[in-house]
Amino acid sequence: MSAASNYLESALLEHFRGTQLPLPSNFFIALHTADPTDAATAGTEVNTTAWPSYERMTVGTPLSSAWTASADEAGGGKQITNANTINFPANNGAGSVQVTHFSVWDAATGGNMWAHAPLTAPKTIDPTDIFSAIPGALRMIAR
Repeated sequence: MSAASNYLESALLEHFRGTQLPLPSNFFIALHTADPTDAATAGTEVNTTAWPSYERMTVGTPLSSAWTASADEAGGGKQITNANTINFPANNGAGSVQVTHFSVWDAATGGNMWAHAPLTAPKTIDPTDIFSAIPGALRMIAR
């Protein structure tokens, strides 16, 4: 199951108090080697020492067609999935990197994490491999 970050939860509470939740011009997908947790734990995002060409990939604006919404048939909640293929740069490092989670950010570097979720299965990205998320592969669920 996906989870909202501490940043998003706090921003929503402030939104109810009258402080407008700022929507970014783009959202970015990050890959992680462990669960980043709601606190966006430092050190879990793939680092550029292990995978030098790694970078967060843009998925478009909040109002774009970058996400597809549907019912979560397994649990009866709501889910969104990526609507388009998202290709990360090839792993041009010397070793393999195992990716277990993804997250959604409001900036290409730094910024605020909005949500995170596990991949359906961990993926090992060997040197020269490309991590490619086909439509529907990145799933966030609300129950």
